[in-house]
Amino acid sequence: MTDRSVRKSGAVPAPAAPAKSHAQRTTAILDAARTVFSRHGFDSATIDGVAAEAGIAKGTVYLYFKSKDDLYVAALVRNVKDLSQTAREQMAAERGLREKIAAFLRVRVEYARKHEDFLRIYLAEHGNMFVKTPACKELQRIARENLTHLASVVEEAQDAGEIRDLPPHAIAATIGDVARGLMERRLLGWKEFQAENEIEFAISLLWNGIAHAGKARRKA
Repeated sequence: MTDRSVRKSGAVPAPAAPAKSHAQRTTAILDAARTVFSRHGFDSATIDGVAAEAGIAKGTVYLYFKSKDDLYVAALVRNVKDLSQTAREQMAAERGLREKIAAFLRVRVEYARKHEDFLRIYLAEHGNMFVKTPACKELQRIARENLTHLASVVEEAQDAGEIRDLPPHAIAATIGDVARGLMERRLLGWKEFQAENEIEFAISLLWNGIAHAGKARRKA
C-alpha cells in the first residue's frame, strides 16, 4: 500500500510499537530468567532458553548481563530486595513486637504463594549462600542486612520492656529460620500443613520463648 492509496482510502496505518526502555527490557529478561531457572534448574537452563522466553535475541540478553551466573543472581536479588522491602513496610505499620513478627512471617508466606518460581531458585540457592563465592556476595549482604534490621526491632522491644533480655541477633536468626521453613512447606504443598495455622503456632511458640512469663501466658 502506497502513501497515495492510504490517503485515498482514508485508512490510518497502525502506529509502530514504542521501543522498550532499558528498565522494561531488564525486567522482561529477569522475569524470563526466573521462569527458566525455576523450570530447569541452574545447570540445565541456558541463555538461549531465557532469550526465547523473553521473545528477544540471545545477543540482547548479553547486552544486559555478561554471563548466566550474573543473570541468575540478578533475577534472585531483585525478588529478595522486593520481599525485604515489603516485609519492612508491613512490620513498620504494626505497633508491638508480636504483631511485627506476625507481619514478617505472613509477608514471606504470601510472597511464596504468589512467586513460586522465585521461591524455587531462592531455596535452591540458600544452601550456597554461606559458601563465599562472588555470585553469592550480594545475597549474603541482603540476608545479613535483613537479620540486622530484625535484631534492631527486637532491641527496641526489649528497651520498651516487651520481652526478656535475650540476644537480639539470636532471636532474629530464629525468626528467619522459622520463616524459611514456612516458605519451604508452602512450596512443597503438604496438605497437612495449613499456612495460617502454622503461622499462628509459630508466633505463639516464639512469643512464649521471648516474652516475660506473665505476658506470654496472657497472649497464649
